[in-house]
Amino acid sequence: MKRKLAFAAAGLCFAAAAVVIAVAMGLFDRGMRPDENGMYTAHGHWVEALEGPDVDSAVRFGEKLEKLKADLLTEENRAFYAIVPDKGYYLTDEVRPATDYQALFSTVDSELMGSGIEKIDLTGALTLEDYYFTDSHWRQERLGGVVDALGAAMGFSVDMDGFDPVTVEGFIGAYGKYGADKPEELTYLVSDATVAAVCDNYQYPDSTAVYDLARLDTDVPYDVFLSGASPLITIESPLAATDKELVVFRDSYASSLVPLLLGQYRKVTLVDVRYMVSGLVPQYVEFTDQDVLFLYSTYVVNQSAMLR
Repeated sequence: MKRKLAFAAAGLCFAAAAVVIAVAMGLFDRGMRPDENGMYTAHGHWVEALEGPDVDSAVRFGEKLEKLKADLLTEENRAFYAIVPDKGYYLTDEVRPATDYQALFSTVDSELMGSGIEKIDLTGALTLEDYYFTDSHWRQERLGGVVDALGAAMGFSVDMDGFDPVTVEGFIGAYGKYGADKPEELTYLVSDATVAAVCDNYQYPDSTAVYDLARLDTDVPYDVFLSGASPLITIESPLAATDKELVVFRDSYASSLVPLLLGQYRKVTLVDVRYMVSGLVPQYVEFTDQDVLFLYSTYVVNQSAMLR
């Protein structure tokens, strides 16, 4: 009996040692896995897993940007592109299967090499904590590093201390529909330029403000920034320090970024070709010598068929 117990104890010790070795060697996959909705949680964040990556979609994304440049821009336009990493980028070591973000980024970079569209890398300008817990979007008040990265490439400087924060309690983002129910804060940044600016949203007959406060009481409170998604928005900023103009081809991440640039550009035009056929853009935007920024999240790069 004692011999059997000794053998059993030895077997347990061997098994435990094998587990320790396997974990150390990475043979046991202890990462989180997305649920049936493609969601997982980490460090209090609700995260939508990026499937793939779809490298073919990344190729088409690059081709789309090249075509927009060739069809619409002039030789006087300076063109830039920046990809906004979704917050899963900062959790690749904790979720399985891990997304190969580098394959997505490098595919776009290769496609646009020599295109005349300059890359602006935002991956080092952000961390997980720069995003909302209950939503996919970045926090406006945490975009100082992003603004600095854009400014270094595009030739402007923004003093983030020149904004006054206004904080709203009780924000629950888009992931509330999946069970995210812990309210957090939403902060928007106000300056003389954001107050003086006038937005012409082509979906509405009347001009609107930069911050649409009525949206805070809707089921999409992030739409407080520029009233949410729209095919075309033009913002006149009379207090800008320059007469320069900016055109942003964008998704929803630009809604909270652009207000921070209104002190630098007299006019900003936002074009969303998810909702507008790109062939119609010349009817509304005359390209001359504006700066042009293509700003899209990894979600759009990975599903670029949505760009029309």
